[in-house]
Amino acid sequence: MNKNRMRMGIFFSLGLMILFSSSLYAQTEAGYDYEGRAVVAILPFTGEREPAEVFNQAAAAATAGLQDYSPLNISERTVEAAGVRIPTDMPPIRELAPGARFALTGGVYPGSYPDEYYLQLWLWDMSNSSMIYTDDLVYEDINEGLESLPGLVKWLFSHIVLHPVESETAAETGWQDNLIYAGVRSGVSQRWYREPENFSPGAHALNFEGGFFVSVFLNSLLSLQAELDFTFDHLVYRGIYNTRTIGEYISLDNEKYTTYSLMFPVIMKVNFRPGDFRLAPFAGFYAFLPLGDAAYRKNPAGEEGAFSWSAAAPLGYILGFEGAMKLGPGLLVADIRCGGDFGIIDIHNANTSYNRGTVSFTLGYAFGFIGVNKR
Repeated sequence: MNKNRMRMGIFFSLGLMILFSSSLYAQTEAGYDYEGRAVVAILPFTGEREPAEVFNQAAAAATAGLQDYSPLNISERTVEAAGVRIPTDMPPIRELAPGARFALTGGVYPGSYPDEYYLQLWLWDMSNSSMIYTDDLVYEDINEGLESLPGLVKWLFSHIVLHPVESETAAETGWQDNLIYAGVRSGVSQRWYREPENFSPGAHALNFEGGFFVSVFLNSLLSLQAELDFTFDHLVYRGIYNTRTIGEYISLDNEKYTTYSLMFPVIMKVNFRPGDFRLAPFAGFYAFLPLGDAAYRKNPAGEEGAFSWSAAAPLGYILGFEGAMKLGPGLLVADIRCGGDFGIIDIHNANTSYNRGTVSFTLGYAFGFIGVNKR
């Protein structure tokens, strides 16, 4: 059990490191969401707290209403944690707006007359920390100010000249994914079988695995893949149980258990697109379902039988790496993965228990559905 917990701890650490570090990279470098909209950090507005918060939320909504922009709200707590004052007429530091292409700051100030206020907004280009444009609106009633705010936001953003976002990544890499992919995969799986009391494997075999998969892209970086795989195991114990010397020949006995199962992997992939390829490290879990009994055969005696089998925890972990390239109407996909069971498999009434470790290599083909322009 301690070894299983150690493996689970290592798996979680590696998986989180891959996903977290890659997510930071994509946010800080891209500046656009998966729908091709430029990310705009909305910083807290300064001034009297209640109207500042109301205008801040309204500015985020007005930004979301623009076709090419996606607002990212930055909280006051984030600004306080950075140890800086809330920015207004100065460009925000990059740490306040990780991954944002632009930033919007603002403040509410008293006007020249009693009961008069004005809201001033600044729009910043975060690629070079320069101001794009600033303007203000004067109001006496906050509802009147809120009615005028969408026009002010639209006016500020009209001073941005955006390059076509859809082609930015595709032009550089020649690659653009669909939202959903479905396909088949099959290949070989090297298995090691370890008895509960032993750290080193007691048997090994080269087996088959294959099945169907569906991948859904959550954004340009991350995709979630679910699989339905068929596989089997050959557990063979070889040894000199009964040794007889007949001339120059020695008689060897071996025992073989064959089991079949369905596996249900779920993995998270981090996708990179260098040129005409897509490369994706991934991590995930699998569950498995035993199919039928374990077939038993002892050679050369020819003894045969069948035993029921089960797993105390029919779950395991997966770590791997996938490569894909365009071929015909779809993608040619290859992956290599390693994994292992969390629990112990028991073949009932046979005094046999083991834990599996695997290294698999598979090839597959996938078709894409729902293009970017149809989302």
